Amino acid sequence: MPWTSLKTALLFNAVFSAVCGGLLLLFPSAVAALMGDFNPLILMVLGAGLLLFAVDVAWEATRNPISQLLAKMITTADVAWVLATPVVMIVAAPWLSFWGQVLLLDVALLVAFCALCQWRGLQRQQLA
Repeated sequence: MPWTSLKTALLFNAVFSAVCGGLLLLFPSAVAALMGDFNPLILMVLGAGLLLFAVDVAWEATRNPISQLLAKMITTADVAWVLATPVVMIVAAPWLSFWGQVLLLDVALLVAFCALCQWRGLQRQQLA
């Protein structure tokens, strides 16, 4: 099963993070307009951070062996993202549109999927 591979899960996370980061950097005004009343600069900073995260995750995914500690840190960061999403949605509610709320929830679900797959990959690696 491919989603139990830690390497596959980390690479999916890296690609997803890079795509999101790239979209935020290349189209900040369009994304800001979709999300509500946002300063595009905030989204550009977030996009740059996501690109750096993606590079880090991809680097770790291509190591042999993959560091358990670093993979756990990446997974913890993903869990923190998921847990922070409802807080951001509440705090930013006055500025978020309906589609902004939907977008944040969708991203949180995909990040949760990444965290789950990475956790399963870590468990499988520990058993091996």
